[in-house]
Amino acid sequence: MPLALILVRWLHLLASMLLAGLFLFEAVIVLPAAMKASADIGHLVGRIHRLTCRTALWTLLVALLSWFAWSCLVASTMTGDNLIECLQTGDWLTVLTGTQFGHLWLFRIVVNLVFGINLWLMSTIPEQRSVRRLTLAWLSVIGLVSLAWVGHAAAGSGPLAAIHLSGDALHLLAFAFWPGTLAPLAVFLFLILNSNQVEAIRLAAPVLRRFSVSSLIAVAVMALTGLLNGIFMVGSVHALLTSAYGQLLASKIILFCAMIGFGAWNLLWLKPRITRDPLNLNIGNQRVIRLLLKNVLREIALGTVVILIVGVLGTMPPPMHQ
Repeated sequence: MPLALILVRWLHLLASMLLAGLFLFEAVIVLPAAMKASADIGHLVGRIHRLTCRTALWTLLVALLSWFAWSCLVASTMTGDNLIECLQTGDWLTVLTGTQFGHLWLFRIVVNLVFGINLWLMSTIPEQRSVRRLTLAWLSVIGLVSLAWVGHAAAGSGPLAAIHLSGDALHLLAFAFWPGTLAPLAVFLFLILNSNQVEAIRLAAPVLRRFSVSSLIAVAVMALTGLLNGIFMVGSVHALLTSAYGQLLASKIILFCAMIGFGAWNLLWLKPRITRDPLNLNIGNQRVIRLLLKNVLREIALGTVVILIVGVLGTMPPPMHQ
């Protein structure tokens, strides 16, 4: 059961983060950069949008299925029944209607269903796409941030509990911007490399500038809220180094720092070479974009492991709660 719960949590966190990252990347980074571009790049923007919607549909399906599986596993743990008995006896419905987790489960199901309806409407009513994009971005962020209420912070009490819970929610919000937008950035760079349009290649510079700003802010917020969470969950350096929870958290911090290292390489070395001379990207600088793409893929791989660790930490009692 613990392994199944860890895998389900990991899968759902990945799906929720990707949903938020997809539409934040499009609404906050690509579209503002494209609006300022002097050349006609509607074809590239349209292709990015279609890929975003297609990926979002499959990701939403994964999010719904994993959220259902998560609820079944939690209900089984609470009642002591196996999964089949839990569904047959109606204990699953009892958990959904009578617990904080169940109320949150129902709320997030509604949010995801509204998200799915808006996603379908956007594909059928083109003239409302700009409004739908923002709506989808907001709904996906709400769905991701609401996961703070299934973490350890939601079990706290007292005046400091609200601060801890707010920190967790802010941590998840920052996670949506980075590394949540890394996957759509990788797709964008791949499209740029395979584009024969000089105008489309020129879009790389403003997109990377906007991505750098948002990711820097996200990293700073994640570092501060992560420190806050460590104080509430671990409490001391000794507990960080000696407890199983603390050692796993330390592993997460090390991987997070490795991700920051690749991001710093991109920001300080590769991005300036692209933004310095965007007119020649189609001639001499495609090698730089390829290297940037490889680094982004490395960040995605590390981020996937980080989220797995987050899934494991959510099933372990922290030192401050023992």
